[in-house]
Amino acid sequence: MMNFFKLSDISKNTLVGRDVGKETRGKIKSLIEQYSTITIDMENKASLSPSFVDEAIVMLVLEYGKNNFSKYIKLININNGTKSLMNAILHDKLNNKKPNNY
Repeated sequence: MMNFFKLSDISKNTLVGRDVGKETRGKIKSLIEQYSTITIDMENKASLSPSFVDEAIVMLVLEYGKNNFSKYIKLININNGTKSLMNAILHDKLNNKKPNNY
């Protein structure tokens, strides 16, 4: 059973914007329903917009909780810039601050 996906397999679009992020999140949730656990190769993409990261990944962390997110989804090949961006957005949301320019 295949449960390994490249980010470009899940979202063929340019990885920017809330709409594309929401669509990608929906696809990720469908994959989780189908496979229980999935691995997503982020392909060291550096061109992810903050709004895409917020909608596609951070919202899943908030929905599932950090621990459950890690049970369902494994992210690999994340460049440091994307990892820092994800952490900053998550930190802002958890502290109920309005994110800056997301």
